[in-house]
Amino acid sequence: MKRAAVALTLTACLLAIAAAPAAAGGRSIGAALRAAAPAGAPFPGLTATHVHVGGRLLAVVLARTEDQRNTGLRQRSTLGPYDGMLFVFPSDISTAFTMSTVPVGLDIAFYRADGRSVGQLRMRPCAGSEDACPTYDIHKSFRYALETLVGRLPRGRLAG
Repeated sequence: MKRAAVALTLTACLLAIAAAPAAAGGRSIGAALRAAAPAGAPFPGLTATHVHVGGRLLAVVLARTEDQRNTGLRQRSTLGPYDGMLFVFPSDISTAFTMSTVPVGLDIAFYRADGRSVGQLRMRPCAGSEDACPTYDIHKSFRYALETLVGRLPRGRLAG
């Protein structure tokens, strides 16, 4: 009888562990990107989707093209209904970000293709040109970067 109870308890624990990733964003990042739909204000012309970071659901605007990534959150003091902007690169990259003409402070996290975090930085607003503003570089390869307003970036893995 004890063995049966232990086996049932062990089975229940294993089922709970197996279900945990789904509760924390069980779909892939690729699935989240494929589910993107047109973004609302203040991001006309962009797309948006939902991702999970550390199990927390975030509504994000996507910066997928080079032009969109270069524009980023420049000259925007509000994100509207969105939690942040997810920069999507076609392959792994190691590049720096600038806060040129970004009027608010941002936190940025960098993720590998599998969603593992490779680092996080806090970036200060800078009203100047790209040449006059500092750059922020994690000095590691990443596939995705997520910017949020200061203090609103959860820690953890990026998932769909």
